[in-house]
Amino acid sequence: MPRSPATTAGSAWTFFFLDQVFTYLILAAASVSAEVLYLAYKGDLDITWSAACGSFGGFCHKATASLVLTFIVVLFFISISLVSSYKLFSRFDAPVLSCSAAAAKGGLEIAAF
Repeated sequence: MPRSPATTAGSAWTFFFLDQVFTYLILAAASVSAEVLYLAYKGDLDITWSAACGSFGGFCHKATASLVLTFIVVLFFISISLVSSYKLFSRFDAPVLSCSAAAAKGGLEIAAF
């Protein structure tokens, strides 16, 4: 039985929020991995961190392949986030708070996020 899509504004906002959180978490993990892999290839003489890929070439090749796949996954998560935001903003308006006095006059509306 297929799952039903998000039909309420609350669940659509939840999916949008979680898509954003997971995308940024995976991007942060990929960035940290890229820095560690850079240090493994180049080293850093200022902090006496020698290059390790000369000794552990197999590990560095596997880590490089893993890093490439992680950035590909980041691209997929970005596309999922774009689809989620499109569905959210095409079905529902932005949440709006209105002041009671100004709303009675048909005036001031304040967007709340």
